[in-house]
Amino acid sequence: MTFEQLNYFIAVVENDTYFDAAYEVNISQSSLSKQIMKLEKELNMTLFDRTSRSATLTEAGEFFYGEAKQLIKHYKQTLEHIENFKSLHKNKLHIAVLPIQTQYNLNALFNDFKKQNPTIEFKITEVEDDRLLEGIGKNEYDLIIAREAMFNKSQFSTYPIANDELVVALSSEHRLSKRSKLTFDEIADEDFILMNPYTSIYRLCISQLKLHNIDANITHTARTESIIGSVAINEGISLLPNSNFQVFNQSNITTIPLDPAIKLSVVLAKNKTTTCTISIKKFIKFIEDFMQ
Repeated sequence: MTFEQLNYFIAVVENDTYFDAAYEVNISQSSLSKQIMKLEKELNMTLFDRTSRSATLTEAGEFFYGEAKQLIKHYKQTLEHIENFKSLHKNKLHIAVLPIQTQYNLNALFNDFKKQNPTIEFKITEVEDDRLLEGIGKNEYDLIIAREAMFNKSQFSTYPIANDELVVALSSEHRLSKRSKLTFDEIADEDFILMNPYTSIYRLCISQLKLHNIDANITHTARTESIIGSVAINEGISLLPNSNFQVFNQSNITTIPLDPAIKLSVVLAKNKTTTCTISIKKFIKFIEDFMQ
């Protein structure tokens, strides 16, 4: 007795005729009849009353129909359990991260994890903000690393990786360059050069400027290295994560903290709908241990 034969038998019962059942299971009517007869021979039971033109069950057939339905139900459940097991024990891990690996020393972090877990197929993809959230929404990534402000806590679980803060970047020749701290009111009339509009830092800067009722003169937007070059020659000021200046060393640049400070936490994030595989659990535990 095979599960295929059980499905054929159930199809005949539920379609009332061999003709309709054969069409449903996509085999010829004669092949279907042969499979039913093989099943009857193995069971040593007559399942259908062949004196009727329709597929009428015998008493034995009625009994076996209930058993066959249960067997198929358990078979499907077993297949689902097997797939769940395989998914949980998937030895792969795909993490997407903003272009911030260097400034937060994430490359060394990833390398340590790979050394500790050599059997895990570990993949890192660097993408910009909008693509990051789109990708995890489509289950293209198992985990993502980005700034905490990007995540809706009802949808994502987050785990801290690094701390940072937004600072004012200006030329060392700027009139405010000797200040120990700066408020938004004190920089309200400056020309601003901000990061590209698709970045979370740009959106944060815009929201803070609006919060302080500043109609900022944003002369242009650019990548970090271009901004720093422009600020160095006093074309304007910028608002950037302080960690950028550990990567892009530029003379004639001064960075000044904001008052009050605007913190920028970097986190590992997991979509709450993503199945928590063994590999995911291992990486989350690795990050938690690292941060202790």
